Amino acid sequence: MSRPEPLSTTRLATCVRRHGRSDGLPLLFLHASFATSRWWLPLFELLPDEMLALAPDARGHGCAAGAPPDLEIATLAADVGAVADALALADFDLVAHSAAAAVAIEYALNAPDRVRTLTLINPAPIEGAATPLEGIELLARMRDDRALLRQTLAGLLHPLPLNDGALFEQLVEDAAAMAPAAFTGWAEALGRWNRFDDVRRLTLPTLLIWGDADPIVDRATMTRTLVAIPGAASLEVLRGLGHAPMLSDPLLLAEKLVGFVTEDFAASATIRRRALE
Repeated sequence: MSRPEPLSTTRLATCVRRHGRSDGLPLLFLHASFATSRWWLPLFELLPDEMLALAPDARGHGCAAGAPPDLEIATLAADVGAVADALALADFDLVAHSAAAAVAIEYALNAPDRVRTLTLINPAPIEGAATPLEGIELLARMRDDRALLRQTLAGLLHPLPLNDGALFEQLVEDAAAMAPAAFTGWAEALGRWNRFDDVRRLTLPTLLIWGDADPIVDRATMTRTLVAIPGAASLEVLRGLGHAPMLSDPLLLAEKLVGFVTEDFAASATIRRRALE
């Protein structure tokens, strides 16, 4: 199992987990709030060695829990650029989950020449999301209420990951160890972020994946995202899965992801261009 390796960037010290050959097709995986790079491990174990899968810990989480607690989406996107630089990634596939989809979109808009494809899994709304005050207060309570934190994660991860109780308890411990600001920081930042009018510039190949039992992200949100991003050709609906398919059914997610990133997009673009001539 991949262990976190220290990674020093120009913006923060963090860790990265990796799987696959060093000369493999590079994919960078971004976790969301209340998570760490550990969330990607069940998926990594199913990816072919010909892919170099890389997952850093985001600011305020995991190895980067001690970084300055600026969790604005633009800040987190700049961190992604620093991680990509430190890993010497010039042209890579970017995969993001939940709130990290906002970070991936922000980065792709600012560095379109570095991202080959974009995969958004149960993504946050492209127009941002305003969490009501009572929701922010509930998130803040989880800093000191382990039972509430465990209950919340259990609801998000349903069905629970591979019936692996030990893994679930480790995910709870990872969430409890976040920087204090991280408990509410992402939700507050999403309330100040809106790229609905800008994603029309995202013409790169984009895959949208959604578990239809997600208690947070609904079908209407996914439909708006599908329509708004020109590069999003389709929406993959994972029946019966919740908010975290990389944990609930990593094999199904691996099949969707591998099929997408290995597609010959250059050939497809040529065919479409000739058909329009």
